Amino acid sequence: MVSIIIPLYNAENYILDALRSALIQEVEKEIIIIDDCSTDNSLKTVLDYVKTNHNILTDKTRIVIRKNSYNLGVARTRNLGVDIARGEYVAYLDADDMWTSDKLKKQLLFMREKEADICNTSREIVDENGKSTGRIIGFEKETITLKDLKRSNRINCSAVLVKKELMKKYPMRHDKDAHEDYYVWLMAVKNGAKVCNIDEPLLKYRDIKGSKSHNKLKAALMTFRTYRYAGYGFIRSLFMMPAYMVNGLSKHMKK
Repeated sequence: MVSIIIPLYNAENYILDALRSALIQEVEKEIIIIDDCSTDNSLKTVLDYVKTNHNILTDKTRIVIRKNSYNLGVARTRNLGVDIARGEYVAYLDADDMWTSDKLKKQLLFMREKEADICNTSREIVDENGKSTGRIIGFEKETITLKDLKRSNRINCSAVLVKKELMKKYPMRHDKDAHEDYYVWLMAVKNGAKVCNIDEPLLKYRDIKGSKSHNKLKAALMTFRTYRYAGYGFIRSLFMMPAYMVNGLSKHMKK
């Protein structure tokens, strides 16, 4: 079973797109939706949809809906999802992103073929309305190494499929000055985890103005702090930053 973890916070306009894309995955799965004290109708939107479409619950699909008692933030919420997950594998899906129907099936097959612990895919950038921008962000290699990761975070959280035991070993940090997922990939690969990569846009990544990823200066500062939390010294982290900035610029310029 794959445990799909969807942190939910003020995403009432997008959550059903994400949920439907999880439901159509051609694997045995559980979908864990954790509302992080949304102030809009996000949770009600999910509950109404599940109640109206109760036939979506089958022996191959179960849905777990939780609500945090107070706002934990995305990293702690994802970690909570891992704690309650029943699956051997974990897939993260942000509430504003979507998958193609064959994403998890392709990843499971490729992970087993490559004997990998983590599987990443390329992503198609869509606008706030879910329409394609024509931009694809990918990586041509079938394996992502520590050298590749130190130059740039090649792994998008909504694209990843990972063994649950690895996420139990390396939970996401909840420091607001760092990239919680990038820290995990660096730590895991430093300690021997193997990452395979499918160079197909199986993730539709919604580019929303004002999001953390949209603020490039803030993202760069958070990357520096991520290197530090992952055990790299101050000087070494400084030397790693130019490669990150060059790769980040070229990544977002490619069509």
